[in-house]
Amino acid sequence: MARATKAKLAAGKYYKIFAKQSGKVLEISDASIENGGAVQIWEDADAENQQWRILEAEPGSYCLLNRHSDKALDVILGSAQDGAYLHQWDYKGAANQLWLLEADEKGYYKIKSQLSGKCLDIAGISGENGSRLQIWEDVDGDNQKWTFAEIKTARTAAKPAAKPATKKPAAKKAAGEVAEKQTKSSAKAKPAAKAKEVAATTQTVTPENAEMATSKRGRRKKAVAGAQ
Repeated sequence: MARATKAKLAAGKYYKIFAKQSGKVLEISDASIENGGAVQIWEDADAENQQWRILEAEPGSYCLLNRHSDKALDVILGSAQDGAYLHQWDYKGAANQLWLLEADEKGYYKIKSQLSGKCLDIAGISGENGSRLQIWEDVDGDNQKWTFAEIKTARTAAKPAAKPATKKPAAKKAAGEVAEKQTKSSAKAKPAAKAKEVAATTQTVTPENAEMATSKRGRRKKAVAGAQ
């Protein structure tokens, strides 16, 4: 008989719970969300009514919440009798909703009611779809042993957000700003260049130029006097 060991399952994670005997999973019948929905085994259909969240209610004791209904795995009427069926019910933290997870060396678990110490058991040692779950005294049968398969959450959606922002747009913006500054500087420099051109084309006043200008003015005056 397996010796009780501390559960290595991660609290807060979702799992499928497989029967060792048949390889079928623990599920809520007809995907019910009502109190009293029956607990049975069925072929794995990857459905939410076949997924269970493990929460540690108190040290060493766990509740199993169905993902589809958010209701707890519960022994009917708080019974401690062999053959008492399991169903789902609103979680109240009662002893008939708390379970001890007892692992063996091969990785199989017995799921025992905290209330009675009896095992989660497939009625009639059946491997058929729709077989009900009950509690029964520990007889170390394969119909009382289970494995847990964690449901991995995809993380691909988070990867793009983790990528560092590219610096290319910033570089383009900086290049644009430099070009704009250069254009403004060129625009400011043009008037100065024109002024230099004007200065360069302006005739330089020298003594010879002044004498020529005086001679021209004298001839103009004589021409005006002769006309009078």
